[in-house]
Amino acid sequence: MGHEKENKSNLRRYLLATIIPIILLSVTLSFSVFDQIKQYEFTQKELIGIEAIEYLYGGLTELQKIRGYTQIALWKDGESRENLKRLENQFLDRFHQQTWMQKVKEFHLATESDFLYDQAQTLFQVDLPYAQRLDLFTKYSNLITGILQLMQLTADRSNLILDPELDTYYLIDILDKQIPYLAESIGRVRGTGSGFISKGVASREEYELLQSYLSAIQTRVENIRNAQAIIAKVASDMTDELRLIPDELDADILRLFEECSLIKDKDSCQNMHPVMFFQLATHTIELLTTPYFAGIAMLTSRVQARQDKYLMQGGIVFGGTTVAILLMLYFNRAFYLYDQKHYATVAKLSVTDQLTGLYNRRHFYTVFPRELRNTLRYRRCLYLGMLDVDYFKRYNDTYGHPQGDLVLQQIAEVMNNVLQREGDYCFRIGGEEFCFISNESELKKAERLVNRMRATIEDLAISHKGNQPFGVVTVSIGLIKVPADPDCVLETVMSGADRALYKAKENGRNRYVVA
Repeated sequence: MGHEKENKSNLRRYLLATIIPIILLSVTLSFSVFDQIKQYEFTQKELIGIEAIEYLYGGLTELQKIRGYTQIALWKDGESRENLKRLENQFLDRFHQQTWMQKVKEFHLATESDFLYDQAQTLFQVDLPYAQRLDLFTKYSNLITGILQLMQLTADRSNLILDPELDTYYLIDILDKQIPYLAESIGRVRGTGSGFISKGVASREEYELLQSYLSAIQTRVENIRNAQAIIAKVASDMTDELRLIPDELDADILRLFEECSLIKDKDSCQNMHPVMFFQLATHTIELLTTPYFAGIAMLTSRVQARQDKYLMQGGIVFGGTTVAILLMLYFNRAFYLYDQKHYATVAKLSVTDQLTGLYNRRHFYTVFPRELRNTLRYRRCLYLGMLDVDYFKRYNDTYGHPQGDLVLQQIAEVMNNVLQREGDYCFRIGGEEFCFISNESELKKAERLVNRMRATIEDLAISHKGNQPFGVVTVSIGLIKVPADPDCVLETVMSGADRALYKAKENGRNRYVVA
């Protein structure tokens, strides 16, 4: 009973020593893992946002072309109207693409997206012969402003405006704001200039408006150059790859400025061709396309690399935590098993005889009451035997104590071999005295068991000159049936078995006697 309690106590200590550190380690490292997961999700949202901005930029350039062709179509028929219809359908289709619908859902942009779609559809349905009464250019410009605002809202909801790295932060500003607004400024010059040339005249107020758009172009170009200079300082590896303002763009802008200066003169304006002006401005906008998408690709690559880093760090932390927990479990289990083995060894030593390996007298006093209770519970019989080596003192005097110890060990081995059933126990209670208990169903079977034990020891044929007339080591045994009484006193039963043992010795030894 005490051994079971000690086992439970050891198990509790093992569990506490294992579970509590694992919980503390897991909780501590979970914060790091959780932070890596948050950073991973943060960058994942950024990547989706970059895709959305790139998609919206495509819609922006389409809508700018629609505005320009509309201005030309107001005054001239022909090819521009066919291009206009194609671009309108292409633009409206964008809002129904699965790619865009997923991003609308991701960033909760349904209201803004539907509003822009409805506004565009309404504008596209305006009959051009009557459109001259309307300020279509302003309406289209307002719609484009809505696209630009949607790009910035997307950047907001996709964490792009919160990007922690200085180089990517400025790159995001260029791609989400500066280049789109530069393209819109050029687009407004294209739309208004094409319209003025188509009419063949531009009023003073209209020309001043055109000049304000040209000033906006200069401002946006300067802003991009400044941002690119900052990026070059904080990320030198991006300098050679990233050229957001190509040299050809400067030349085209200069030509655009020169063409715009001619619009002021009525005669020069009437000699200009609106489609040629439109194509010049369109080419200028298209020059932004290559660096824009190159910038998008670079931004995606850098954010993706950061996301991979978070994934790797999270994996290292998680893997390290797992390995640490497994090692803790392994070593704690090893210590626990060692402790259990050590305790089992100590416990066994405390209840066994060191010489023979049989249970000792102390354990005999523990086992007997338990077996007596089991016997009474299951209504069985219990027999107790006392065994003594015949003339063992003579044997030690003749052959020496080491040989005597070997004899005791051989007798103990015979007892163990004979008493092998559950409920059979054998003990060394002192010197050459042994004791055993057995759950036999009847006395005759118990006698056969005892006689087999006695005969087997005699058959060992261990020479013993002092044990005449046998000449070999023999034993005498006293057997008694334990009373079926819960108040039975062990000492009384042992006394009865002792008397039977002495009677066996008196009757010539090498025999058993039943009390």
